[in-house]
Formats: sequence, structure tokens, C-alpha cells
Amino acid sequence: MAGTRHTERFAPDFGVLAAVRRFASEAADRAGLGTDARYAVVMACSEAVANAIEHGSPDGDQIEVTAAVEGDSLALYVQDTGRFVPRVRPRGLMPERGRGLAFMSELMDEVQVRAGSRGTVVRLTKRLPAG
Repeated sequence: MAGTRHTERFAPDFGVLAAVRRFASEAADRAGLGTDARYAVVMACSEAVANAIEHGSPDGDQIEVTAAVEGDSLALYVQDTGRFVPRVRPRGLMPERGRGLAFMSELMDEVQVRAGSRGTVVRLTKRLPAG
């Protein structure tokens, strides 16, 4: 998979999450990730797309998911056309919602959010096994 990018577009509908998980699992498998790392990638990507469905793509625009090996990591990009607005105030010890980025950060080696005039991109990375 080195040097190769795989991209799929998904409708902003929760019914696509099974297909998103398949896409992420196949990307992790092609990159050579083991079972635990593959599970983490699948869960984090699914969470990022669920957030994009709920908060992004306000006009029903598709969500783009790209997987690529970049150096020693698998990178997944989840892009929507919405505007990311970071939460400013804490919401207590155990809020029911609003923990998606923290969840993704626990699963992945790196999580970056880039908001721009054309939408939001979440970049998730997982280091590849040595060798």
C-alpha cells in the first residue's frame, strides 16, 4: 500500500457506517496492521465519520474517506463540508456526548483536526509495525 491512496465517498447517513468500517479494516489490513491496531483504526474512523454525519456536510454533501501509508504510519483522512467548532467549556466529569475526539485520541497515535473554508478534515494516524 506504500505510496497508494484509496478514497471512497459516503452519503451522510448512519447506514453507511458498516461500509466505512469495512473500508478502514481493509486499509489497515493492506498496511500490515495486527488485530488490535486494526480494531483501533476501524473504531476511530467510524467515530470520525459518525461525527461528520452528525455535524458536517450540512447540505447532504458526501463524506470523503482516504487511507494512505505515509512514512511509518497509516493515515486516514475524513473530510466533510461542515465547520468544526471546538467546545470551549468543560461539560462535567461524564457528559453523555462530546467525547469523540478524546475517544479517537485514545485509539490512535495521532489525531488532527483542520477546519477551513471548504470544510473539516480529521487526520488519524496509526504507526505501522516495525519491519
